[in-house]
Amino acid sequence: MIILKLIVAMVLILYLSNKTKNIGLSLIIGGSFLALLSMKSFEEIFHTLIMTSTEPLTIELLLAILFISILGYLMDQLGYMNRMIEGLENVLRSVKLTILLTPAIVGTLLVTGGALMSCPMVETLGDRIGLSNEKKATVNLIFRHGLYFIYPLSPPMILAIKLGGFDPWAFIRLMLPMSIAMYFVGYFIFLKDIEVEALPKITVKEYFKNLVKFLYFTSPIILSVLGVFVLGIKFHYSLALGILWLVGIQEIDLLMNKGERKNVLKLIPKGISIKMLLAIFGIMYFKNIVGSLDALNATLNSFINSGFPIEVIIFLSAALISYTLASTQPGIAILFPLILPLASTMDMKLLYGMFIYVSAFMFYYASPLHMCQVLTLEYFDVSIKKLYKNYKVILPVVYVVMIAMYMVNIVL
Repeated sequence: MIILKLIVAMVLILYLSNKTKNIGLSLIIGGSFLALLSMKSFEEIFHTLIMTSTEPLTIELLLAILFISILGYLMDQLGYMNRMIEGLENVLRSVKLTILLTPAIVGTLLVTGGALMSCPMVETLGDRIGLSNEKKATVNLIFRHGLYFIYPLSPPMILAIKLGGFDPWAFIRLMLPMSIAMYFVGYFIFLKDIEVEALPKITVKEYFKNLVKFLYFTSPIILSVLGVFVLGIKFHYSLALGILWLVGIQEIDLLMNKGERKNVLKLIPKGISIKMLLAIFGIMYFKNIVGSLDALNATLNSFINSGFPIEVIIFLSAALISYTLASTQPGIAILFPLILPLASTMDMKLLYGMFIYVSAFMFYYASPLHMCQVLTLEYFDVSIKKLYKNYKVILPVVYVVMIAMYMVNIVL
């Protein structure tokens, strides 16, 4: 019965998110509806709402997403993204490698509609190597998202690490093979056999100048990542350091080049994505509602005790949640609290986390409601059917790599 209630709530969330284009609000309404179906009182629902608003995990996640949005918007508005890409092409000395990494680098900014930002760059580079529009669209999406398996500042990764109580490096190390597989297979399918003209030769001095340029304009992102892994500080503090350094870069840039000053204080409010913040809050609220349903835990345990494989439960649940909502985070938020407590060791907990994360990601990625996909298809005027044809090898390969990692680690 509880499974049916959850399905009804998910259908409501899907309907509302399609109507309102606001997944956060849809999750709040859907979570409240699920609570009412489960005979929760209005007082209990209100208590869950307040608890979600005040719990440290929610606050930390909201701050992290807030600062990520601001950092991405500022880098775009200050013009550092294009300068970063220019430096990258001269460092890599390859149009093919540049078109591979450009969507990924733009993807680190995590701005709303970010996939659309990299489309013109992919189009320009793709025209130079003779890619068709459907391949340009696929390249933009595949290489943008391959990084999300390992990028510590992506919202799904932050959510997974926080909810799982994982050591960031331990979880990312486990996820690394999927990222490598996505880039490796993507390169061999879409780029390897394309012949391109070599870039004009440059001197060693010019090469290092471009390397410094690339690292310099990428440094706010690099600093934000190093703050977590080297200094061991929380995500939002590390991102705040990245933003402060970005402001410093503008001052240095103005001193050296005497360009136009942009008022960062006026830009910051424009970089705040209320819809993204509401989505995170909705996810946490829905997670807390689901976590309060004893009947769901009992049902899940009965499935497992009856011999129903937990991997199949994860796969089917991720399909239901992440494909319909076109988001990885709800799959993580709902399944982590249900599945991870069943792990007997931290190593097993990490493996369950990997299985959930990759399954949720794959169904989110393939969803027709996936915003990056929708924007990219519109830009390149490509049908989703053609895009799916290009996915038929790469997505199954990445998932098989995950299953292989899972099995090997269980045996070992």
